[in-house]
Order: sequence, then structure tokens, then C-alpha cells
Amino acid sequence: MRAGAREFVDRSATREALLEALTRYTAARNKTRSHAGKGRVFSVVNAKGGSGATTVAVNIAIALQHTHDKVVLVDLAPIGHAALHLNVRSSFGVLDALQNLHRMDGSLLQGFMSSHKSGLHLLAGPQQPLAAAPTAAELARLFDLLVSHYRYVVVDCSSRMDHTARQLCDLSNAVLLVTQTDVVSLWSTGRVQAFLEETVGRERVRLVLNRYKKIPGFTEEDVEKASNCKILWKVPNNYQLVGPAIDKGAPVALHDSQEVSRSFIALAALLAQASTNDEGTLDLVYQHDKSDTKKSAGRLMISPLRAGQ
Repeated sequence: MRAGAREFVDRSATREALLEALTRYTAARNKTRSHAGKGRVFSVVNAKGGSGATTVAVNIAIALQHTHDKVVLVDLAPIGHAALHLNVRSSFGVLDALQNLHRMDGSLLQGFMSSHKSGLHLLAGPQQPLAAAPTAAELARLFDLLVSHYRYVVVDCSSRMDHTARQLCDLSNAVLLVTQTDVVSLWSTGRVQAFLEETVGRERVRLVLNRYKKIPGFTEEDVEKASNCKILWKVPNNYQLVGPAIDKGAPVALHDSQEVSRSFIALAALLAQASTNDEGTLDLVYQHDKSDTKKSAGRLMISPLRAGQ
């Protein structure tokens, strides 16, 4: 351990266990190298079904594409809905990419992508649940290609809670756990956070409070205590605008005339501008916790207004 060992494999370990250990080692080694030329990966996960992970992922991806270009949205939800949010018809997707990894190159990867009018690329999700989950080696190979060709990779995990979700989060620079402030959602958030923490680590998981409304007597500290996770961002409640936008396939981040639109754009700006530590994790300061910026030199603090500008 003093020499830097991070993996300890039992003598009777199976082939799959050994491959997973080697995959984790490779991912950790790559994160300690220079990140120049390598894209960042943001995974978005639902704390509870219907919390809005796909909406958050789609709008973040749209906002990043508008300001930075070369962005891909990867739909790895159990059943893909991102294409509907973008009003895009997909002929190929994630399943095709995974089945062709043995001959994958940049040109073939582009062939599996669907394009949105904004320029955003989409690697569409399955239209029915997959019979078998991808292996750790397959995911590592796919994402190694993605970060080599795109500046930002946004992953919609939606309500996926399995070994694949853990692997996806482990490959990410930041994990956005989307939840709401009702009792059931916060109860579920604590369980999901504990599930992810077993492989990802608490410092990489951050809360995004979707459809946020201030509740008298219930503070942000209460939310963090109930969920055992730090708040990063609050997306204001405006279902009257967001709901029709989803039905029409016109993400609200395409326009900045509404508060909820500016909130998604500002969140994307924060993720893009955050500094990266030696292990590839983003140094993200919580939106409301301004006191930490005085104690921790070099950590990023961007207000929603400033980020929107």
C-alpha cells in the first residue's frame, strides 16, 4: 500500500474479476496522466424514477454544445428516451457500438451517431431493455474512444441501478445525482448515494435538486443531512415550460429567456470550468456554500448569473 498498490486480487479470482481489476487500474492510471486532449465525462443518475435525470442530461449537453462544441450525449438508460427529448430519429446507437468494438475506429463511431440541429451528437439508447449488460472492458474501450473524439461526454444513466451504473460513474469526472426535496426522493437519494459510493467515492457525487421549491423550515443543510450528499445545484420548478418542451423535443436550454433555461446553462458552465485534481475528479464548490471558497484556495465558485453571462 505504501508503494501505491490499489488492487488486491485473490488467488482464486475469476477471469471477470481480474478483468474488472485491470480495467479499474487502467482508468485510475489514465486519470493521473495529463488530461490534455481528453474529454470530460459527466454521468447523470436518478435518485428516484421520474426525478428528471434525462431532462438534466439533455439540457446540460445542449448548453455545452452551444458554448464549447464537440459534445456527445450517451443514452445508457434501461430504455432510451434522449432521442425523444431531442426530437431525433436514430438508426443506430449504444448497442451497435458495443457490438462492433472489435473493429471500432473514429469513422465507424461517427457512423453510429445521430445529430441534433444544434450540432450535438447522440449515441442513442436501446428501445427495449438489453438482455445482457456490457462488461467493464467493453465500457472502458467505448469511453476511451469517446473522450478521444469529444470534448465533453454526457451520460444519461436515468434510473439504472446495477453494476453497469457503477462502472459508468467510475469512468466519470463527476456524477450528478438528480433528486427532489420530497421525503421519498431524499430517502431514496441516501440509498443510491451509498450504492454508488462503494466504487465511485463520495467526492465525485453531487446533488442536483430538480424542480426545486423553497420549503419553509427545511434548509439545504437538512437536505444534505437526509441524503448524505452535498448539493451542487438547484434547478427551479417550471413544469409548465419544461413539460411541453419535452413533448415537442425542444430542450429549454436552447433558449435563455426563462430562469430554468439559464439555470441549466449555468450548471453546464460550472462543470466545464471546474478544475480537475490528480485523479480526474472535478473540484466542485457547492452553489450555496460560499464559506468554503474562503477556506479552500483555488477551488471554483461560479454564481448562476455569472456563469450564464
